Amino acid sequence: MSQQTFNTIVAVASMIVALSFIVQAVALIFVYVAVKKLNAVASSLQAKAEPLLAKAGPVIDQVQGTIATVKGSVETISEQARDTFQKVTVETRAVAAAVSASSQEITNLARRQAEQISSTLDYTTATLQRQVSELDGLLTRTQDRIEGTTIELQTTVVEPIREVAALLAGLRRTLEMLFGRGRKPIDRAYQDEEMFI
Repeated sequence: MSQQTFNTIVAVASMIVALSFIVQAVALIFVYVAVKKLNAVASSLQAKAEPLLAKAGPVIDQVQGTIATVKGSVETISEQARDTFQKVTVETRAVAAAVSASSQEITNLARRQAEQISSTLDYTTATLQRQVSELDGLLTRTQDRIEGTTIELQTTVVEPIREVAALLAGLRRTLEMLFGRGRKPIDRAYQDEEMFI
């Protein structure tokens, strides 16, 4: 495996990791935008509820003032006041129920968004772990191939060259012995053979 191929593999792996970080950043931006929209919805609901509550207060005050000033028709006014009070109470309860329902919807929506984010992050993490594992397997296979190539080179090239060198040294020694330029003294002959062996 060449250095250029290895560098290409490392560059591709780096781009995959960078892409996964970009995907996570985009997901977090979507979550931020969704939370911001939820805050705007909650603010608009609060703005709608406050005028209704402000209207309910003066109506109750008006009913009480009417009861205090008009004593002659206490029963009639008291009936009207009860009706008005009941209507205001029903409206107030309806507004409170609407605010409660909206709050529950906002909470459910936020929970769903959090679950989706968690699921996206889990999927991204699992994908990244799988890719790192595949890269590790690729590197292990590459290392095994390099070691196999080295062993193959040693067995097919280096060992035969050693054997040929040994044969040539033996042949040379044999030729020197047969057609020698003169015999060496015994000490020198043994020393040369020991070096050969």
